[in-house]
Amino acid sequence: MVAGHWVSSRDMTPTARMRLFCLPHAGSGAAAFYRWKRLMPAGIDLCPVFLPGREMRLSEQPYEDASALIADLEFALQPYLDRPYAFFGHSMGALLAFELAQAFRPEHLFVSGRIATHLPWPHRHIHALPDEELVSELGRRYGGNPQALLDDPALGEIFLPILRADLAVVESYRFRHDRTLVCPVTAYTGEADLSVSETGLSAWRQRTNGAFRSQRFAGDHFYHLGPGGEAMVGDMTKSLEASGL
Repeated sequence: MVAGHWVSSRDMTPTARMRLFCLPHAGSGAAAFYRWKRLMPAGIDLCPVFLPGREMRLSEQPYEDASALIADLEFALQPYLDRPYAFFGHSMGALLAFELAQAFRPEHLFVSGRIATHLPWPHRHIHALPDEELVSELGRRYGGNPQALLDDPALGEIFLPILRADLAVVESYRFRHDRTLVCPVTAYTGEADLSVSETGLSAWRQRTNGAFRSQRFAGDHFYHLGPGGEAMVGDMTKSLEASGL
C-alpha cells in the first residue's frame, strides 16, 4: 500500500539546500511538526511525513505491520532525496527514521523519545487491550492525557483506531542486523521521560560509526510538543548548519 501523499510538495522549495523529514509518534501525525517551521532557517525544508489513516489520509487504512510500513516508506520517500537530507523521528517515528537511515545515506539521524532499536522492547504488548486498559497503560508508561480519548467519545472514535494500529507497528517491529550507520546520530528525550532510560538513550551510540551525542530537554515523553521541543529544534538546527551544506 503506497498510494497517497506521503509528503507535501508545499513543504519543499526549489532553493532548499537540505530537507529534514519528520516522522511522528504513535497516534499522531504531520500536524505536530508544522509549528517548527518558523524555527527553521532558510535553506532547510522541514518536511513532515503523512502516514495513512490520519489527517489528509484519514480514509486510508493505517498500517499495523512494521515491515510493510518501512518498505513502503522507503519506496515513497526515495524520489524526494535529490538533495542532502536528514531524518527526525519521535518514539514510533524514531524506529521508522532509523530504518530509513539504514536504507539511505542521510546527513544526520535525529531520534527522540525511544530507546535504541536493537535493545529488547521493555514493555508488554497493549495494542489489543480493551479501551480502558489501553488508556491506563499509556498514561502510566508515557504520561500525557490519554484519558481524553475515553472522556470524549467522538475523539476516541477517531484516534483510538489510529493509536492501536500504530502500537501494533511498534510491537511488531523486529530489529534487523544490518549495516552500522556512518552518519552522525543525535538522541533526544525529555528529562522526565520515564520510558527512556539513560542506558537506552546512550545505546544509540552503537548504531553508528559517526559522531554521537545525546541530550535531554525539559518535559516528559511529549517534551517535543512544548517548550522543550523548541529548544530541541534549535539544537537540531545548529547540527544541520554545522554540516556546512
